[in-house]
Amino acid sequence: MTLAKYVAKRLLQAIPTLIGVVLFMFILIRMLPGDPARLIAGIEATEEDVERIREILGLNRPLYVQFIDYMKDVFTGDLGTSIRFGTPVIGEIMERLPYTIQLALVSEFLAVILGVPLGIMAALRPYSARGYLATVFALIGSSMPIYWMGLMFIYLFSVRLKWLPSSGADSPSSIILPALTLSLLLMGNLMRITKASFQEVLGENYITTVRAKGLSERIVIYRHALKNASVPIITIMGIQLGTLLGGAILTETVFAWPGLGTLLIDAISYRDYPLIQGIVIVFATMFVLINLIVDVIYAIIDPRVREQLWAAEE
Repeated sequence: MTLAKYVAKRLLQAIPTLIGVVLFMFILIRMLPGDPARLIAGIEATEEDVERIREILGLNRPLYVQFIDYMKDVFTGDLGTSIRFGTPVIGEIMERLPYTIQLALVSEFLAVILGVPLGIMAALRPYSARGYLATVFALIGSSMPIYWMGLMFIYLFSVRLKWLPSSGADSPSSIILPALTLSLLLMGNLMRITKASFQEVLGENYITTVRAKGLSERIVIYRHALKNASVPIITIMGIQLGTLLGGAILTETVFAWPGLGTLLIDAISYRDYPLIQGIVIVFATMFVLINLIVDVIYAIIDPRVREQLWAAEE
């Protein structure tokens, strides 16, 4: 099986998964209390007015009919019209999506440049003072509630020191605090995975053989150990990035970052069904694509993984 065929087959297999996600969310959001037609009409509207709005929105039709019609529109690229904004859902999503992608990439970058070196250091010197400090730092970062950490950063760097803006995205520096908050959470998990992976690889016989040849420790670590320890590291990076692109809702809310996370909260509050469904579709699609990209990277790095992946798909 060629790489192109593998990617095409995985994309086709993802379609039922995406349909299942949309169906689950389609039913779930309609179980929430509150009627969007009533919210639009206002508290003083009559039942006739509410029913008229419900008919305009198509909410008075059977649920299965609504779902079938919605999926027909989705396959044509139409995610519907936002109930709250009265604009195409795809337009609202595309306006907010760059902010979420920017926050996710910056957070992931900070987590990698912090977590991977700390994990390698902790693996090489597990019983040293620096190894213990790295482990403690990672545990603190991954165990702190993200909303609490965000509020503490706002208090320290915005209120007390007045170095950085506390909310919004009005300047390039606005991304520092939300990205740092997210990266500390990600860094802890990445550091633990890196440490465990390196400790396992460093105990392999081929590492002992390479060291016996007289190669420097730097070459042993970065040319031989890092490549073979990278598969679980890439796995956790892909999972984390998929989660971030899926919306770091708490962080975006705390820092009023105008991404998809805050848009989703607004949509849920207003019972904006089309907007909620559209955001969920985008989240699920990005997660599927990131998982596929991670598998492709596996295949490029390690031929053994490529053979296993392709054999499983044949």
